[in-house]
Amino acid sequence: MLAIALAFTACSKDDDPKPNDDGTKLTLPASRVFILNEGKQGTKLPTITFYAPNKDASFIANIYKMQNGKELGNTGQDMILYEDNIYVSVYESGLLLKLNTAGVEQKRLSFSKEDGQPRYLLGYEGKIYVTLYSGKVAKIDAETFTIEGYATVGANPEGIAIANGFLCVANSGWGKDNTVTIIDARTMLVTNTITVATNPEKVIVSENQFFVQGYGGAYPNYTYPVQRVDISTGAVKTIAKATNFCEYRGTIYMVYSDTDWKTKKTTNTFSSYDVRTGTLNSSNFLNDMPDALGSTSVYMMSVNPNNGDIYIGTSDYENNGDIYRFGRNGKLIEKFSSGGLNPKKAVFFN
Repeated sequence: MLAIALAFTACSKDDDPKPNDDGTKLTLPASRVFILNEGKQGTKLPTITFYAPNKDASFIANIYKMQNGKELGNTGQDMILYEDNIYVSVYESGLLLKLNTAGVEQKRLSFSKEDGQPRYLLGYEGKIYVTLYSGKVAKIDAETFTIEGYATVGANPEGIAIANGFLCVANSGWGKDNTVTIIDARTMLVTNTITVATNPEKVIVSENQFFVQGYGGAYPNYTYPVQRVDISTGAVKTIAKATNFCEYRGTIYMVYSDTDWKTKKTTNTFSSYDVRTGTLNSSNFLNDMPDALGSTSVYMMSVNPNNGDIYIGTSDYENNGDIYRFGRNGKLIEKFSSGGLNPKKAVFFN
């Protein structure tokens, strides 16, 4: 009986998700990667690229348009996979979109001028949480797409993450704020406001701890700190210097892209941090990094949670970006075009 119970548990919906391909015009394989290309305001529209990691389907540069017969909008900001659906925030267009796992649009929500433009997304307990440039976080029912409530945070909130039922929101203030807001996700009540380095942007969770990456100042005096934030004590500790990061099973992977904007020459330095031991490893975690990756601005770092593959997207801000896919061991698997300008985020199904 125990063996039977374990077998049913192993085959649960969460462990073996099935794609929702309702309305699809395409036949897609089980394993899928979707890449959000931000585009460029006023000149190049955002796209969503489809990539088959097992090489059992063709690359599609703009799967959203192919499936829906229209463009995504203006300025793709964030994309998450939650409960076998894809959610996309489109910044300039003021939209939140819900797509199925074939890229077919299911619902959309337009934010009001009072709400402001949407930035980063998080899914938790049947709700989608969205940071809004009005200085609020919206709580949205993932099924009905109705806004159920707000929390007031700092100026121009950006990244959002959750641990132990509490949201951590980075308040950038466009270079003038230096706080993160802690919110009880269920009640939407603010429980704490913690001072961090100026102009925080991204937030991730590892081992139930919050890590915040930001600019560390106003332009042009950026220091790019990564800080560990303890919401129980309010303690903040700088652990590294990075312009982008991602996380997989207790390891934070980071890059510091040092760009001379006059010459547009970039030098990338990769490092990692072991959350369990609190140890920074300044050695490059990429074992066979191509020369081009060492000198092109890194715009995206995403990890496939199913196998630990690291996807690094680069941009020259004028042409379609490149994606470098590395295995968990740091070996290069493949380089391919992102299919659009400024690759921003990747999500992974199966």
